[in-house]
Amino acid sequence: MLYTLFNFLFDMTYNIYYNVCNGVSFMKVKDILEIKDSKLINGDLESNVNFSINTNEINGKTIFIPLQGNTDGHNYIINGVKNGISGFFVSNGHDDIIKEALKINNDLIIVEVSDTLNALQDLARKTREKINVPVIALTGSFGKTSQREMIYSVLKEEFNVLSTKGNYNNHIGMPLTLVNYNDEDVILLELGTNHKGEIAFLRDICLPTITLVTNVGTAHIGNFKKIKNTLKEKISIVKGSNYFLRNMDDELLKKVKVKGPKVIDYGINDENISNIVYGTKNRYAALIDSKKYKININSDIDYLINYSICAMKIGLLLNMDIKNIVKGISRFKCAPSRMEKRFIGENILIDDCYNASFETMINGLDYFWKLPNENKIVILGDILELGKASKKIHKDIANYIVKNNLCFDELHLVGPEMKAIYNILNKNGFNVYYYNNVSEVNPNIMENKSVYLKSSHGTGLYKIVPPKEN
Repeated sequence: MLYTLFNFLFDMTYNIYYNVCNGVSFMKVKDILEIKDSKLINGDLESNVNFSINTNEINGKTIFIPLQGNTDGHNYIINGVKNGISGFFVSNGHDDIIKEALKINNDLIIVEVSDTLNALQDLARKTREKINVPVIALTGSFGKTSQREMIYSVLKEEFNVLSTKGNYNNHIGMPLTLVNYNDEDVILLELGTNHKGEIAFLRDICLPTITLVTNVGTAHIGNFKKIKNTLKEKISIVKGSNYFLRNMDDELLKKVKVKGPKVIDYGINDENISNIVYGTKNRYAALIDSKKYKININSDIDYLINYSICAMKIGLLLNMDIKNIVKGISRFKCAPSRMEKRFIGENILIDDCYNASFETMINGLDYFWKLPNENKIVILGDILELGKASKKIHKDIANYIVKNNLCFDELHLVGPEMKAIYNILNKNGFNVYYYNNVSEVNPNIMENKSVYLKSSHGTGLYKIVPPKEN
């Protein structure tokens, strides 16, 4: 039984770990100076601060960390000071910026470091050393954000949770989340990767106590070359954790054996999960401590049942009241641009433009095909980062559409990689249209239609998604 399993796993070691929670509140300036090669140029050592990489995001005493991207973040410091930031990191050799900033505000907190990105990551490591609460980290080829949001929806019923926001799951966003820890009860982090070793790098910063991999698929296969390499990359999240939740609904993950953490299996075929009903509101029953609980999900997306079972197991691992777990699952909502549905009159629009893979595209098409709405059109953009496998994977999508006779009223295909799909569908008599890029697409094609939009974010397909009505 789930509850019996929980009692077995929640041993004395973890019980002590979870309950001995000294916590750390907002970081003080003196804590920043613990990182290597840092020097206080100006400011009060005892000031409480938080951090941002955007000078437009000011929350209390905000320290701006200028990073090198398409432009040098140092170029935004002075405007940030004028906008009200309390201070900033600065790399060596920017004395002119420091002097100009202090003329505007002599009370600024200014910390000089050798490299601002390294300083952020080092600060995250130092922060993690002081944190004594459960740290949950998850990764996967797709569905990471939806799984994270499902877990968050459950945990927030009882805990104050520090969670990844938006797409802050890389070598910048994850450390930034950690350094803004403010005595929360639980930390929930999403780790992303598109190249070998990135998960291990992030793992060694956040040192998770509970880990999980949502699934393993073709996302970023262009960088990983083979699916076994993707699997190895994802599973590297496990090292050093106390518990690993293994998704038994994934063909690769269910065969995985890991050393170290205690393994908790989950999936729709769990012997304590029964009466699964897929419908307007998916639902099922869970047997816990010889008592059945009815679980309702306010969505008709089938894979959310798997995500909710995972969230339930984590809630039980953290000794949550099952009634609060049930409530948290029922309150889950999809994140923006991830199978995000809205109704426009009698028509439905599904914005799924945040990202794409072979698996998520065919799942989305299947879902949209089964909806009872009339006048359904599909707008698909390229799946990116597939490397040499790109042409084959796009052809596989076309063949899937043909094989399953997904004859939508219109199929609109955008981008060079979609040309392969267009050629196959056109040859097979589908009502299909092709565009070289998003700028060629007339948004009016969506008027009085039910629409499904799906692509990798980099294609820019999101630009034609109709704005939400106030």
